[in-house]
Amino acid sequence: QVLAGVYPISQLQEPYTAVGYLGSRLALPPLLQLRPPNGPAWTAWDLCEAWAEQRGYRTARAARSDVHRAANALLRSAAEGRLRLCLRPPGFTEHRGE
Repeated sequence: QVLAGVYPISQLQEPYTAVGYLGSRLALPPLLQLRPPNGPAWTAWDLCEAWAEQRGYRTARAARSDVHRAANALLRSAAEGRLRLCLRPPGFTEHRGE
């Protein structure tokens, strides 16, 4: 619903699930030129942390990477069309057997 523009991104309490969904459907690390994570595979948190470091998003008090702001920025990019996400309707097939 968030990526379709039905639910407002600013109302999300936990945006990492939506970022994980986006990351599972798009090759975000090479697309956004993100540095590799410490672990074996990219997680939604890793994507947000790498994007925060690349963009310079920092928290005010502790000066840590602001992953929540990065998650919102990634979701806004997808909602605005800067990151292209195409979803087929349920039951859609490319080749019709008719």
